[in-house]
Amino acid sequence: MSHSADGVRNGHIQIHVSSDLMKAELDLFPPATGGFGFTVLSVSAELESAGVSFGINKELLEKKILESLENDKVLRGIPVALGLKPVKEVPSYWHLKKRLLNSPQVDLDAMNVDYRENSPYVLVKKGEPLAKMIPASPGVPGKSIAGEVLPATPKEVVLLKPGEYTIEKESVLYAARHGRFEIREKMMSVNETLDIAGNVDYSTGHIAFPGDVIIHGAVCDGFQVASGKSIFVKQTMDATKVLSRGDLVVEGGIKGRGNALVRVDGRIAAKFIENARVESYGDIVIEKAVMHSDMYSLNHIDLGEAGVIVGGELWARNGLRAGKIGRPESPAASLRVGIDYTVERKIRSSNEQIDRLEAKLDKLRTKVGLNKAKQELISQVEGVLAKLEQNRTEFVGMQFKNRHAKVIVFGEVGEGTEIHIAELTLRVGTAVEGVVFYYDTEGPRIATRNIVDSDKNPFKEIPEDSETPDQNKDRDSSEDSTEETSETTEQTEQTDNPKPTDDTGKEQATDSD
Repeated sequence: MSHSADGVRNGHIQIHVSSDLMKAELDLFPPATGGFGFTVLSVSAELESAGVSFGINKELLEKKILESLENDKVLRGIPVALGLKPVKEVPSYWHLKKRLLNSPQVDLDAMNVDYRENSPYVLVKKGEPLAKMIPASPGVPGKSIAGEVLPATPKEVVLLKPGEYTIEKESVLYAARHGRFEIREKMMSVNETLDIAGNVDYSTGHIAFPGDVIIHGAVCDGFQVASGKSIFVKQTMDATKVLSRGDLVVEGGIKGRGNALVRVDGRIAAKFIENARVESYGDIVIEKAVMHSDMYSLNHIDLGEAGVIVGGELWARNGLRAGKIGRPESPAASLRVGIDYTVERKIRSSNEQIDRLEAKLDKLRTKVGLNKAKQELISQVEGVLAKLEQNRTEFVGMQFKNRHAKVIVFGEVGEGTEIHIAELTLRVGTAVEGVVFYYDTEGPRIATRNIVDSDKNPFKEIPEDSETPDQNKDRDSSEDSTEETSETTEQTEQTDNPKPTDDTGKEQATDSD
């Protein structure tokens, strides 16, 4: 600060230069009355003395000097000079879609949060855009307020590369398959297999994946797994809801909680099944036991020579094998072979619809003074009812497609066990051991014979007069079923004591004769 000869304070300035030499700020202190002020020239000279030679805003400088002097006002922090930052050089790179960068987030403000719905996996569909190519742009040098040229440096960007099951078209990268999007070693790819190192639990959420799913841990209770292909589980599966378009292979067992549903288009293999409903278009192969479960197969159910069945209903269109059926003081099992469970459900559904429509028709017909609109409604309902009855007749004809199917039991068949082969039913009154239950056309009746060596071989072929599981899914419901329909009206034979036969089919005497 300076003073005039008579001691009056002169105007003065203070300059603040940033450490990176990219900004200079100015403080203006106006003179006291009678003191000397400052001008643009004097301030510019002081800026130059302070090393500020570039980026000076002269228009702002003039304005602020005038404001300070006219209003006798101290002004601080005036950005009098700014450097020019360099523009970084950017190489061409793939810019990911925003949703692929972040895992789905849970809404913590929601009234009810189900953390099982939250999954860390990012799934993409075939044809979905994944990233866009950003073209390279050159850098532009900058300059500091001291006049020093600042070179343009390259921008640090993650340079990703297209990987497996991706396709580039017109600078856009697309998914070539349904699957899990992942980046490994800067490579973008779509993985058709979801490989889970641990358990399916709150860390993974429910699993819904279009490809194969490999689970190295267990599937915990309450969590759902759905796969567009096959599912492989290395430990035990606590099944809540499991859906697979391929196979289901569980190295441990499948445990349910009563309402558990497992539905598979391929085959099922597991060590045991307990308290679950299991459905498969293919074979169901169980190593040890099926406990209090309902199982449905459009091919075979095979527990080999040692597997045990306790309680439940088991439907196997092309045959069933087990080591033992039943356990003391447990509910009796019901074994049904030669029957298409999907057709059985269609019949049941048709019956329910027919019952509802018949009740509706009865109600409409009892009304007095039916107008034209209600008469037309009755006609429409009658038409729908006729179509449903026609469908039901066709379904009944498709119900029993394999009378060659057998129930083979190597050990004991417990008292009370129900054996159903096509339209016939047999209830085991006294326990028997080592028998094959088969459809005897001479009765027709369910007959039995002893186990032979060929029965010990795993199921291989489907009998000639039955369809394959794949054919069943697309079967034509309009096929001629007159012969099959008449067979469903044949008398059901029941007996309390099946008699084993020898290899020629002749009945043998048992201890109870």
